[in-house]
Amino acid sequence: MYTDTIDAPTRRRLLAALQAATPAPVRACPLKHGPVHPLDVGVRIVSIEFRARWVGRCGLRKVRDVLTTRPRPEIIIGTEISRGAREEALNAGLGWVDETGGAELHFVRDGALIDVSRPGLDGPRSRPALQWTVAVLGAAEALLTHPDQTVTVSSTREHTGYSVEATTRALRFLEDRGHLESTARRGPQSARRVVNLDRLLEEYADAATDKRKPLSLSCGVSWNHPYVALEAIGERWDKNGIEWAVTGAMAASILAPFATSVTSGEVYVDAVSLTELDRAAAAADVRPIESGRLVLRPFPTKATHKLSTQRDGLWIAPWPRVYADVAHVGVRGEEIAEHLKEVELTHA
Repeated sequence: MYTDTIDAPTRRRLLAALQAATPAPVRACPLKHGPVHPLDVGVRIVSIEFRARWVGRCGLRKVRDVLTTRPRPEIIIGTEISRGAREEALNAGLGWVDETGGAELHFVRDGALIDVSRPGLDGPRSRPALQWTVAVLGAAEALLTHPDQTVTVSSTREHTGYSVEATTRALRFLEDRGHLESTARRGPQSARRVVNLDRLLEEYADAATDKRKPLSLSCGVSWNHPYVALEAIGERWDKNGIEWAVTGAMAASILAPFATSVTSGEVYVDAVSLTELDRAAAAADVRPIESGRLVLRPFPTKATHKLSTQRDGLWIAPWPRVYADVAHVGVRGEEIAEHLKEVELTHA
């Protein structure tokens, strides 16, 4: 028998989440097989004993890491388990529970049955994203896009275009949330640094998704070579003085190439209303149509607009925004987002 080494508060959280998912009593018990992972706990539900692992916030990459460990847990439990991670776990016969109220536990052993299926929420129970403003989103985009720069009000304003007051409040908010650490005090030149780029990216992506503007316009396009066709469409926008930037899977495939072909496009344009989106479509000589393969959206923040860069003849939205836009689009979108994050943060 092996005694777990997980800290007491995390053990209590793990057991509480598991108990909330099943009406049957949940008890901690010794682990039967070693070696002991520092986040593993032995649990007993009815008469069945399991190895459960606390995974915190869990995406595809983390659940795949779990699946390669030996001995492998039978249940993963965390604060929030992404849609892609949930599907990956189930395909591998791994049960999951998270603190959004979701759970999938399907076990039959020694005549005992545990069968729990709950969808949970689409996002974390605690919604820090609701506190984010467009200035905070813009500041986070700037910090993630330029991770090598010392963080000051002046440098952040240069990248986002927001006022001194808005930028100061945004950086203070990020510092209060534990994303920034001060190295010098007071004034617009006071220096900070990002504590953890990965954690900042994930919270930013949650907030960006929560605050995503519903306004969009689908357009019909006929393209055998989407990138070439979109470059031609972009040239028409340029001639008409309409600023634009590609996002979504097409932008991700340019920033961090992957094997899957992309047949649809998502583009931000300088617009604030459906009338202006219609004007952008007309300027590009494309026709609005339901479920079209080209989707036009307004720029979500001033910073997204300002931080866009040109590559391969296309204007591309900043990579953190592209990440946020693809991460919530099913399992394949999450895989693309994980690949993009790995490429960009490796170079940071």
